[in-house]
Amino acid sequence: LFRSVLTVFHFLSGKEVGAGEARDYLWAETSPYIAHALGGIDGYAYTNSREALERAYENGYRNIEVDFEYSSDGELVLIHNFKRKTLKDLFGIEIKESEKALSTDELLSLKIYGKYTPMTMKELIGFMAEHPDIYLILDGKYEEKEEVKREYTYLRELSSERDPDVLKRMIPQIYNEDMFDWIMDIYDWKSVIFTWYRLDSDSLDPEEIFRFCRDRGIRVCTMEDDCENPLIDKTAEKYGIMVFVHTINDEKVRDRLFSSGVKGIY
Repeated sequence: LFRSVLTVFHFLSGKEVGAGEARDYLWAETSPYIAHALGGIDGYAYTNSREALERAYENGYRNIEVDFEYSSDGELVLIHNFKRKTLKDLFGIEIKESEKALSTDELLSLKIYGKYTPMTMKELIGFMAEHPDIYLILDGKYEEKEEVKREYTYLRELSSERDPDVLKRMIPQIYNEDMFDWIMDIYDWKSVIFTWYRLDSDSLDPEEIFRFCRDRGIRVCTMEDDCENPLIDKTAEKYGIMVFVHTINDEKVRDRLFSSGVKGIY
């Protein structure tokens, strides 16, 4: 869906608010689409595969989201998770012992749905270096401080080895307020997204989050469709925040969201 994604959209007035005014959100202002998990391919989602990435790029996507975790030998590899169900769905593997990550070699020796190629983060960074118009939205799976810092330190090191410019086009997603300071201790990321899917919906205060984002120069919040409502969009606009919604693959839902004030979808 949505192949014509190169049309330029101007959603904001350009007014800068709060701190972090030097941060770069041109990627969000110029396209309302993010290809989820490196993009869908042949009706499959969540592959995070090389073929999905190449297809997304060919179809005009330049904002691309990726899921990644550590392999058992400490490499960052592209996969939604290493749960039994995921391994069975993607690779047909039946894991009987307690859930654990595969090694990098084990993962790379397999084919996703029998035909698609797994990737490491190092390989993805290489692709970004060769395609300098890509912005990469990062969906790591860790929330503990030490794991987050380890993960983002490794991303900085991998990128610096290949092409330091890649770091300017990486967009971390934070899952809580504390995570912002943790990742900023590692690198001065040019864009950050506050994504809500791990927050407690019962205690969620949208305006408090929007104030936090405004004060730190964060201009995109991502939420699920059931969180979206006109009140949230109106409040977000008051604080200069663009609302993105995940994961949408239906044109009617897309149109409803855009007409309500949502600025982008995964």
